[in-house]
Amino acid sequence: MLAVVVALGSACPSPSAGTGAADAARDHLADAPDPRTAICASPNAAAPPFALVQQIFDLHCTSCHGQAGPEVVLVAGVSWNNLVGKAPPPNESCGGTLVVAGDPAASYLYQKLINPSPCYGAQMPFAEFNPVPLPSCVTDIVRAWIAEGAPGPTPDASVD
Repeated sequence: MLAVVVALGSACPSPSAGTGAADAARDHLADAPDPRTAICASPNAAAPPFALVQQIFDLHCTSCHGQAGPEVVLVAGVSWNNLVGKAPPPNESCGGTLVVAGDPAASYLYQKLINPSPCYGAQMPFAEFNPVPLPSCVTDIVRAWIAEGAPGPTPDASVD
């Protein structure tokens, strides 16, 4: 009789056990890599060229900061000139400089990417209703680029 009770007891889920397929699906999604981190695997991510930073802008920023977007246009060919050493748009109450070459902490762009409560507006990138913060490995690429002196685009700026 004891053997039957043990066998039946082991078939019952414990209070901490999952509920089957729904938990398996949730666990799979939790383990799935964030597709936005694919750029982090670039061999240039450690000392990123501007082309890698431009890819980040293209993937996450230009839907709003395009040619018809707000004051800071981040499309290829103009983004570097619009950022490095430039003041933020006048409606930004913080002042400062968008990108201070060599100083990520003083760069307004970097602060808007990493700070959930920047001094003005919302963290970027912003979706329809809320910020959608970038994975830290992506913001680390921007930080490293700024720390390296924010080098500009090169004529053969292609990133594999």
